[in-house]
Amino acid sequence: MRLKDEQKIDLFFTSTLTLVGQVGLVGLTMPLIAKQSGVAIGTLYIYFKNKDDLIFALYKEVKKRFGATIFIGFSPDLPVEEGFRVIWENSLRYAVSNFSEQVFLQQFIASPYKREEQAMVVARPVMAPLAQLLERGQRQGLLKPDTELLIPSLLFGFVQQIAGHIHHTPARLTKTFMDTSFRFLWDAIRV
Repeated sequence: MRLKDEQKIDLFFTSTLTLVGQVGLVGLTMPLIAKQSGVAIGTLYIYFKNKDDLIFALYKEVKKRFGATIFIGFSPDLPVEEGFRVIWENSLRYAVSNFSEQVFLQQFIASPYKREEQAMVVARPVMAPLAQLLERGQRQGLLKPDTELLIPSLLFGFVQQIAGHIHHTPARLTKTFMDTSFRFLWDAIRV
């Protein structure tokens, strides 16, 4: 059995992200990905059995990268507001710097490719520190009760919207901008 080359997998993921931004998930095809990657279609099928397999593998990779980045500098010992701010700032910086991944995630979440159970198996461990922070904030009476998981939706929806507006001009991501946008978010979720 042939070993799979991690650089080729990264190439396929990068090509897929580029194409999703151009043609969307619906217009994405394996031949397009192979062409964008500069490989024969058969090579792509050595790595992924079909488009669904590639899309879900990319989703797992994007979630892993995002999760690894947004918790840099975070500690469960931080006060709730400070911990939430660290996650907010890291999320926003990552989304602006990796906007093609945000476009992919938006389309993935709204598509039939997202199978709730599979997506949760991937997302739950990656986002566990955030879930624990939110639970602690609610127990301490600092955050609004949220049985519907609206706070993460608000957090990441706000991140995606801001990233969409400023990803072409990342210099706008100043300390003042971060402070102001965090205040809007914090005021929406605190008691």
